[in-house]
Amino acid sequence: MVRIHKVELVALSAAVALAVSGCVGVSEEGAGNQPDATAASGSDPAQQAAEAPQPPAGLEEETEEGLEAAVDYWVALLNHAVATGDTASLKEFSAPDCSLCQEQIAAIDRVYAEGGSIADGQFSIVEISSSLDQFQEEDGDDKVAFANFGMERAAGEMLDSEGKASGQIEPVSCQGIDSTWDEVAYDKDGTFIGSICRLAVQEPEFDETTGWQPLDVAFNAQ
Repeated sequence: MVRIHKVELVALSAAVALAVSGCVGVSEEGAGNQPDATAASGSDPAQQAAEAPQPPAGLEEETEEGLEAAVDYWVALLNHAVATGDTASLKEFSAPDCSLCQEQIAAIDRVYAEGGSIADGQFSIVEISSSLDQFQEEDGDDKVAFANFGMERAAGEMLDSEGKASGQIEPVSCQGIDSTWDEVAYDKDGTFIGSICRLAVQEPEFDETTGWQPLDVAFNAQ
């Protein structure tokens, strides 16, 4: 199935923004209001930002919708980690061998360990497509499952320990990504760097007890 929507996320650190989008530049956009990390009613913004998102009910469904709920959850945890510096939940829901996940976690930890923070630079999921192939169970073969998604990025700002801007992050748009994919995916030396407009969940697994397992998210080279 294909679902198009927008989920706002706080920007990653400058190092992660560089690794994910392939470009970090200067923007005149300043810091603004960060989106709430949870939808807890009656909570003030500070309390909401401090609370990690809870697993959605759909996470326990072995369906395309359930797999997409897992992607949404991973993105919400990423949002929470960047907004607060608390990466515990993101670590738990990210596969140990997910290099992209671990790079993001390390970069977030580094920013907050140095007393800094990240403002604005929100990410938006613009499209998710997923499939659970029910016809691959013959002869004992496993089902073929996949989830592909893309994100855009708004302008963001890096803040130092005194709350002063130490770096700014240019926005990334996925408009025309098909025609510019080679430019976005590879740097001038021909090294593959990927794009947040093309992400994939690698070999997602479903557990009858816990639902969709921690995700392995990677750049989609196809």
